[in-house]
Amino acid sequence: MVVTKDKFITIEYTFSAPDGTLLGSSDYSGPFTFRQGYGDVVPGLDTEVDGANVGDELEFVIQPEDGYGVRDEDKVRRLPKDALPLGREPEPGLRVNVGGTIMIITDVTDDEIVLDANHPLAGIPLHFSVRITDIADEAPEAQGGCGCGGTCSCN
Repeated sequence: MVVTKDKFITIEYTFSAPDGTLLGSSDYSGPFTFRQGYGDVVPGLDTEVDGANVGDELEFVIQPEDGYGVRDEDKVRRLPKDALPLGREPEPGLRVNVGGTIMIITDVTDDEIVLDANHPLAGIPLHFSVRITDIADEAPEAQGGCGCGGTCSCN
């Protein structure tokens, strides 16, 4: 069977930043299943596995525009340190909801907080190594019936 739209694809994978920093791996999270062509994964992954067969091993780089997007500096805000009622001391890495937008605190000084609404992987080319382990017409039941761990809508 060949990877085409509507098929449920299971992959073993690793992906890393250009400097070799490991960003994700099925060695830690287990094989990943998604429905091809439905936006369950970044567009570049859908494109790269299209037409592959079970057992194929693929190496490719997904550019930011086909991954998590290009960084947008307009999504970075500087606010006075006391502008957000957090209920705790702000610290880098803390996710906060600002007017319905999830932002990450990236820096804290004595006077201000720097918040970033970009995806943490925005602007980073993603180096993938993928092995197609299964292609199916229906979602595997062990994955919650939707092929992606039950965390998305694959209708």
